[in-house]
Amino acid sequence: MKKTLIGLALTLALVGASGTPADAIVPAGTVDATASVTTTAPAATPNLSGKLKSVTLKVGTAKAKRIKTRAVTVADVLLARQITLGPDDYVKPALSTVLKKKMKITVYRVVTVTTTVTEKIPFAVTKIPNNTMRKGTTKVITPGQLGSAERTYTITTANGKVTAKVKVSENVLLAPVTKVVEVGTKGKALNLARMKLWNRIARCESGGRWHINTGNGYYGGLQFNLGTWRSNGGRDFASYPHKASKAEQVTVANRLYAKRGTRPWSCA
Repeated sequence: MKKTLIGLALTLALVGASGTPADAIVPAGTVDATASVTTTAPAATPNLSGKLKSVTLKVGTAKAKRIKTRAVTVADVLLARQITLGPDDYVKPALSTVLKKKMKITVYRVVTVTTTVTEKIPFAVTKIPNNTMRKGTTKVITPGQLGSAERTYTITTANGKVTAKVKVSENVLLAPVTKVVEVGTKGKALNLARMKLWNRIARCESGGRWHINTGNGYYGGLQFNLGTWRSNGGRDFASYPHKASKAEQVTVANRLYAKRGTRPWSCA
C-alpha cells in the first residue's frame, strides 16, 4: 500500500491537485476503496541517486536552460525543480524515460481559447461560353464581391504554437456576390503575350496604327507582309493583317516570334 501511494503521489504532484499548473508540489489525497476512508499520500520525492548529468530543459515558451542533475528519470527532474503539469500539458520525452546526458526535455504548456473574428468570404466565379467572342478573350458580366462572416473558433496552442483550430460557429454578415464571366469559344485561341513588346514595335513600325494600309506591301500595326501573315496562320483571322484586330495581329506575331524571335522587325 505504501508503494502504491507513493507512485500515486508522484503523478498527482506533477499534474497538480487542481488540474492546472502550480508553482510547487502539493501532497494529494486519495480514497482507500476498501476502508471507505480518506488517506493522505506521502509527498513524492525525486530520485536523485543517479550520476551527475547535463541536460537541456525547456518549459513552455521560456528559453531553454542547460542544467546539471542527478535525477534518474524525466519525472524526477520535474519534481526536483517543482515543475507541475496542467491537465492537457505533456512532456517529451515521456515522464518515465531514464535520463541520459545531453538529453533535451521539453514541457509543453497546452492552452485552449475561444475567439470570435470577422473574416472575408471569397466569391465564386461562373464562366459562360460565348461563341461570338474569340477564344482567349473574356468579358466580365457581373463583378464579384467579397462577403463577410463572424466566425467563432477554438484554438489550441502548445508552447505558443497553434496545433488545432476548429470552427464552432459562423454568422454570415454579408453574402458574397458571384462573379460572372463570358468566355470566348469562337475560332482559334488568341495569344496576347509580350504585349509591351508589340506595342513598342508598333509605335516604331506604324505609329501605333493597327489598321494602316499605305500600299507599300506591309500591313497593320506590326507591318506584316502578306506572305509572312499567311505562313503564320494569319488567315485564321483575316485575309489581310490590317483587317484583323490588334489582338489577332499580336497572336500571329507571337506565332512568328516562336520561330524567329524579334529578328523580322527592325524596330525591335
